[in-house]
Amino acid sequence: MNINKIIIYLSSCLELSWIDVKLRYARSVLGPFWIVLSSIILIGGLTFVFHSLWGMDVKAVVPWIAIGVIIWGFILTVVEEGSQMLINDVFNNLAIKPIKWCLIHVFKNLIILGHNCLVIFLALYFTDVKLTLNAFWIFYGIIMLLINALCFSIILSFLCTRFRDFILIIRNLMFLLFLITPIFWMPDLLKGNRALLADWNIVYQLIQTIRDPLLGMSLSKFNLLYTSTFTFILIILSILIYKKYEKKFNLWI
Repeated sequence: MNINKIIIYLSSCLELSWIDVKLRYARSVLGPFWIVLSSIILIGGLTFVFHSLWGMDVKAVVPWIAIGVIIWGFILTVVEEGSQMLINDVFNNLAIKPIKWCLIHVFKNLIILGHNCLVIFLALYFTDVKLTLNAFWIFYGIIMLLINALCFSIILSFLCTRFRDFILIIRNLMFLLFLITPIFWMPDLLKGNRALLADWNIVYQLIQTIRDPLLGMSLSKFNLLYTSTFTFILIILSILIYKKYEKKFNLWI
């Protein structure tokens, strides 16, 4: 497959993703900006709690919470919707490959993430966060985030199509992961061995590939090594799983 065909293929996936987003919010006045509004309310509530109970500086807390919550929302939606993605009659009616469905799924959530980026920019603007040259690290973070989203979509979609019990298990695990991951709270609260909850937490490290550059910091060597190694292993695993079950999953629907 040459470059032109790849571009056309990805463009068609992106176009179908955009159509899916439009259909989902066809009868909504604000469309996908309802998600933006709910994100603003959530971030505002968390900021109020942190400032009221612990007296934390609003200018320090708001961008940290905003970026963490928005990126977590993308990860959560990719995982939860991805786990049920292949349980769909569309595969009995249309000649569409699972990989294309996974790409449409990731692009759809990327579009919604693009809407939510408005919240991040507002948080950075009103807290006077100055972007530096370290902001260019965000391109690395976006690439890592998208590759992991696609790989997890492939792995979890096949797993949950074959074993439906895993859908509820994954949902509960994501809730637990939300609680133990420094998404809206600072990792400085972790002392001793508890710091491992952040250091070896791939969700936290992926969030940091976006959050650190936007807050003016460069990515640590550990973050770069850990995220790139984890992503490489995940790519290999997803390719093996896809090749093995691509033509079998229809029997599980």
